[in-house]
Amino acid sequence: MPDHVDDQDDAVAGDAIQFRWDYTVTVPLWDEDGLLPEEPEWLRRALGLSERMIERLTRWGEAMKAQDGNPHPGSLESRAVREDLRRRGRALSNELQRELGGRYPVTYRPW
Repeated sequence: MPDHVDDQDDAVAGDAIQFRWDYTVTVPLWDEDGLLPEEPEWLRRALGLSERMIERLTRWGEAMKAQDGNPHPGSLESRAVREDLRRRGRALSNELQRELGGRYPVTYRPW
């Protein structure tokens, strides 16, 4: 397969990445065309993300999915968990920005 085809598979549409969660998403990274691939190999190859960053993004996404399945989303405890996830998401998006450097600006959009 020609190299340029592989390069297209690794392309990010647009010049920015959004960090935002949506139902069933594990790694919450989006470009202007939609959800980026969640496979660790793609994230390493295309974005240059470290194993640690991929693991942290995945853990955050899994925690969000668990919260989404919460049968009592309006409870005080659930609201506290969501607020904690919101804060962790903001911090994680800042760390993601540092890891990506100037290649892509990262925008954090809580749910």
